Amino acid sequence: MKHFRKLNLIQQFLYLMVLMLIIIFTTFVMTDIIVKNIVEKKVVNSMNTILYQIEENMTTFNKDMQGIATFLLYSPTTQEYLEADQIDRILMNKEMISVLSKATSLKGNIRGIQIYDNKGNALIGVGEKKEAFITISDSSINYTGLLTSTPYSNDNGHKSVYTIKFPAYQLDNNHHAADFSGILTFHMDAENFRRILINSKLTKNSRILLLDQQGRTIVSEGSYSSGEVFNLSEINEDKYMVQTLTMPYSEWGLVSIIPKNELTEDFDLLKKFNIITYIVVAVILFLFLSITYSRIIKPIKSLIEFMKSYPNSVGGHRFQVVDYNEIGVLGDNLNKMLDEINNLNTEVNNAQVKMLEIELSKRQMEISAFRNQINPHFLYNTLESIRAVALYYDVVEIGEISEALSNMFRYAVKGSNFVPISDEIKHVKEYAKIIDFRFRERFSITFDVDDEQLIKEKMLKVVLQPIVENAVYHGLERKLGNGEVKISFRKVGDKQIQLTVQDNGYGMNEEELLHLKNKWNHYKSLESKIKNDTKGIGLLNIYRRIKLFYGDEAFMDIQSELGEGTTVMIHFPIKINEEEGLQ
Repeated sequence: MKHFRKLNLIQQFLYLMVLMLIIIFTTFVMTDIIVKNIVEKKVVNSMNTILYQIEENMTTFNKDMQGIATFLLYSPTTQEYLEADQIDRILMNKEMISVLSKATSLKGNIRGIQIYDNKGNALIGVGEKKEAFITISDSSINYTGLLTSTPYSNDNGHKSVYTIKFPAYQLDNNHHAADFSGILTFHMDAENFRRILINSKLTKNSRILLLDQQGRTIVSEGSYSSGEVFNLSEINEDKYMVQTLTMPYSEWGLVSIIPKNELTEDFDLLKKFNIITYIVVAVILFLFLSITYSRIIKPIKSLIEFMKSYPNSVGGHRFQVVDYNEIGVLGDNLNKMLDEINNLNTEVNNAQVKMLEIELSKRQMEISAFRNQINPHFLYNTLESIRAVALYYDVVEIGEISEALSNMFRYAVKGSNFVPISDEIKHVKEYAKIIDFRFRERFSITFDVDDEQLIKEKMLKVVLQPIVENAVYHGLERKLGNGEVKISFRKVGDKQIQLTVQDNGYGMNEEELLHLKNKWNHYKSLESKIKNDTKGIGLLNIYRRIKLFYGDEAFMDIQSELGEGTTVMIHFPIKINEEEGLQ
């Protein structure tokens, strides 16, 4: 959702449109799949029912053939014929042929009947397929596969024939089967099964095949010919529905092949309607997107580009209104607002010019006040007089102190506001001479500059000495024993210098430190006046001066811990010209 919100309007519309088309397309595809599955399931159930009906018809046929075989084999004439010797059989041929001929009329597809003895020798027969000898493999009912077809009456000019073998037994006095006495064979025409298969087709191009044990086609309704070997692996299950059933008694196979595309022919119209609906919806969505882009998105983008380019354009430049719809009304109101802003800007600029002039005058007055807090010429003359008297009376220490103090005052009140860092360091060293004399070298001041070229960079004058003085009087003087002030200059990046003044003096607690920082925040305003609270005035003045000359490019921070010492850190920009600060 977060990613979606970051997209622009046209991308959001495209995203939603594609999502809608995907949902509709998925619905159509799922509907088509569900319909096909339902139809295929119903066809499978229907075909199973048909195949079982075919199985029942063939089972009935097989039982009829068993009845005819039983009638023939166990009739008194046949039993007497099988028990007679060769001469008696010759005498009974006419009677036996009459019995067999009557049996052929019981089923229209019986093409011949043959009786063999228990060694496989032909005894007597009627009709076709009179073989002189057969091999007896077992004494059970047996259905052969498709026999070699012979030319006559069929759609192909051939007939599909097979043989049913029934064992013959002699009956004892109790009419029970005793010794195996021979084989009765029926030479059958399979064309009667074709009528059953024709009535079982569900679609125009569906196929139903009756296969023997070797997979050869006995009869079929479809594209397969009699004798053709059927291979189930060659059927593409993606295009055809295939069902198989093994017949009882004969072990023949029944195969149904139905093209899947014919099952859903009635749903093709619905499918076409769905496709047309999908195309219409897609066209409508694209039209909606096109109208939205041309009438909404494009004007909004033009408005946004105008707003982006307006700051860099001439003040009189305005948005060109093309369509007077909601976007046009927004653009027109924007133009009116810009006209009002221009008028206000003119008034504000005039007011700011006046305020800046006043502010500049005020800052110059404050700087003059800082620099004129003492009378420099009076101090110079006085200090030089003291130094001269000290040298006259050979008091070297007083002379050195007077000279150091004179140099400090001269440095503070003469020259420009910005000096090399080396001058600030020299100024602090003059201050150190006075401190050493007063505290008898109890305190030490050390310097650390990470780059020799850094001391040539300029900084605001009289910043370092007041911080060191603050460290001595508020930190080291209150501490027992020796103390140290460490001063370091570091270059930070390409544009900043970091000044750090660290002492190991008395320090401050958290309450005093917080109070001092609050006073800094109070004195950020140049109009604020220093009250009677003189504690920390040196640091406050430094803070105000660096803000006055450097602005927001400089900042000051202080850290302190009671009993550990205080660290003052100032960041200011490199190579600031005097013209950039106030004189």
